[in-house]
Amino acid sequence: MPDEQENPDPAAEDKTLISGRVRTSVRKRMKVYAAEHDLNLQDLLDEALDEYLKKRKA
Repeated sequence: MPDEQENPDPAAEDKTLISGRVRTSVRKRMKVYAAEHDLNLQDLLDEALDEYLKKRKA
């Protein structure tokens, strides 16, 4: 199984469906931020989770 952290282009990596719930207020903030930065929610969530995990060396 290849190490995902070695992949230089995250956009080329396959995506998988996950399921979870967030507070309504968080979703609203995500939508505003995504619109202001020309992102879709999927990309924003992917970047946010990746940054979170990198900070925790996971």
